[in-house]
Amino acid sequence: MAAGSHPRLPRGAIERRLFVDAPPDNVWAALHDPSCPTWRDVRLDLDPAGPDWPAAGARRHARFRVGPVVVGITLESLEARPARRFRVGINGRGICGERRWDLAPAAGGTRVAGSVHLEGRSRLGRVFLHLVRAGIGPRLEAELAALKQRAEAAPTRPG
Repeated sequence: MAAGSHPRLPRGAIERRLFVDAPPDNVWAALHDPSCPTWRDVRLDLDPAGPDWPAAGARRHARFRVGPVVVGITLESLEARPARRFRVGINGRGICGERRWDLAPAAGGTRVAGSVHLEGRSRLGRVFLHLVRAGIGPRLEAELAALKQRAEAAPTRPG
């Protein structure tokens, strides 16, 4: 997995990239599958998605856990371009940020760039982020690997 910083990402964002041997439609479908570890295994307990998720403007509530510390957050879909880009704003007590997935067709598959940018807006938020910051890169790599596995295992979806 290559690490790097996309020029349009905010300073301090963590980004990881990989190639998925599946078309962008498969990657998009895997990304929005509620059983996909991209959502399930990130210390994030999500409330069920409404019928409008992932459309831009849709919101979901969640709890972000680090050990015994739980921070309630709201996720808002900022941009949902099927098979191209998905951006989610994160707002919670003391923290804010953005999750982003960029999908680009490449060599018969899809180049995926996933990024996380979080900021502490309070003392508690800064302490919380200090506790999780070192684990963000490895967790993002694990999420992308799981997304890759799910998208490559799915039957090819028509474009």
